[in-house]
Amino acid sequence: MGIIKYIAATVLATCAMLASAHAQTPPTHKSHQQTSANNDRAADALKDAESLLQNQQYSQAEEKLQSLVTTQAENPQAWFDLGFAQSHQNKTADAIASYKKATQLDPKWFEAQQNLGLALAKSGDLTAAASALKTAVTLKPTVGGQQALAAAWLSLAQVTEESAPQDSLAAYQKAAELDPANSEAQLGAARMAERSGNSVAAEQQYLKLAASGNNDSIERLIGLYLKRKRFADAESWLHKYISANPQSTAAQLQLGKLQAAEGKTQEAIATLEPLYKATPDPKLARDLASLYLETKQYPAAADLLRPLIAQNSTDAQLYLDYGTALMHQLKYAEAQTVLLKAVQLNPNNVQAYSDLAYAADQNKNYELTIRVLDARAKLQPETPATYFLRATAYDNLRMYKPAAANYKLFLGVAGGKFPDQEFQARHRLKAILPN
Repeated sequence: MGIIKYIAATVLATCAMLASAHAQTPPTHKSHQQTSANNDRAADALKDAESLLQNQQYSQAEEKLQSLVTTQAENPQAWFDLGFAQSHQNKTADAIASYKKATQLDPKWFEAQQNLGLALAKSGDLTAAASALKTAVTLKPTVGGQQALAAAWLSLAQVTEESAPQDSLAAYQKAAELDPANSEAQLGAARMAERSGNSVAAEQQYLKLAASGNNDSIERLIGLYLKRKRFADAESWLHKYISANPQSTAAQLQLGKLQAAEGKTQEAIATLEPLYKATPDPKLARDLASLYLETKQYPAAADLLRPLIAQNSTDAQLYLDYGTALMHQLKYAEAQTVLLKAVQLNPNNVQAYSDLAYAADQNKNYELTIRVLDARAKLQPETPATYFLRATAYDNLRMYKPAAANYKLFLGVAGGKFPDQEFQARHRLKAILPN
């Protein structure tokens, strides 16, 4: 599911369709049934080649057909069969040339136009593929009826998703109309409706498919709810998806992240912890560590962050998180070292400076405290906390003049919100200022 699996109509998807289409026995062209006495030998050779195709002996069939088209150059069936054999050997350029010859000889042959379009799509030429498929959908299939025609519309929808989204939507809708049981066509129409901004129509279609147990539509529905910040609906469907797919760790990971986004931190931890124990993935460890920090489970956070730093020695945020976890465990000496690394790696992280200043103060490293606070002040305005911390650092260094100045600045902005510190500041001002 990725975290949420978004189904993109790409060349790869078309290639998968190509393989499916070519897995069948080539349809018989009408001229194949109307052979005269003077070309019975050629007809027998063609039958032999098609027998090889049915037995999936594509190389041998290609060899026989290459010989046949030299003598039967106007036989569209021979060219079509040759393209069929070549496509199964991933000789896409050769298959395109053979299918083109078949369509030139009979422009109204549905299967030739369809397979040409699919081969072109496999080659990456989506514009030419769309052109061939647009022709195919106007023709009558030799076999397969409406389902075959629906498959051509589906292919056309896929190859035009990026170049002509509205045409793609219409093609998906036509495929679904011709083959109502085709969930891929219905899902494609819903996806294109969502892309065009019609989220209401997309949601209705996703819900219809989801009710039948279509996992792809459930994933798309969850994605739609997430984008619209309908977290409760997304969570509800995630639970349903997980119930039907209990082995999907990606879905459980998505649920944990969603719960975290909703502020359900403890539920998120309960969801993610078993996943990490089963598969100690570094990315999951990082997510879980953030939740531990949020819930003040600092030892657990530190245990996850320590090995992550060893694996990512240039990640400033990891050092900040680890330093924070250490600091809250009163391991100030370790925290100071780690937080110094954090500010070295990212000199613009204000929070790292704040935490480092506090850790240095607790280590009685008052000179460092002052330097760090001064560096922080270049990035962000002072706060009551920074004034007070700087004042006490200067005070401990017996540098009373700057200490007094910062105590006064602190009292000027504290506004009665920090009664203990305000009492201390007034007391120290009386002690250090000359009478």
